[in-house]
Amino acid sequence: MGLFSFLQKKKDLPPKPAFVEKRLLPRWKIAAPAKIKWHGSKDYLTCEVRDLNMKGFSLAMTEKIPEVNARVELYFNEKHFFDIEISVTWHREVKAKQIYGIRFSKIRYSDKEKIYQMMKENFSGCFERFL
Repeated sequence: MGLFSFLQKKKDLPPKPAFVEKRLLPRWKIAAPAKIKWHGSKDYLTCEVRDLNMKGFSLAMTEKIPEVNARVELYFNEKHFFDIEISVTWHREVKAKQIYGIRFSKIRYSDKEKIYQMMKENFSGCFERFL
């Protein structure tokens, strides 16, 4: 530790660990095509739900979300329909795609049951890892 020790080459930092899930309730990685419609809108927008749990989901789409807090209708495979209230917790843009972290503001117990059944029917490989 001399007067000019700050000029010495620094030791390489250890590599960063892989992504570590910090959520108490991990999300299921599903990457499923979906459609979303804001309350009062006539048209559905195509999107992709990348991951999902009972508290929220990650959404990727080409358009920007018009409202940070909103009531929406979400469709999966023309079979599973959810009427929910959401709030956007984070947003980033990657290669002209808008990626959002969405939290359920209000979700009915019946919709939670439908999410559970949908995961069991369509995404059993992802679903059973967390049981």
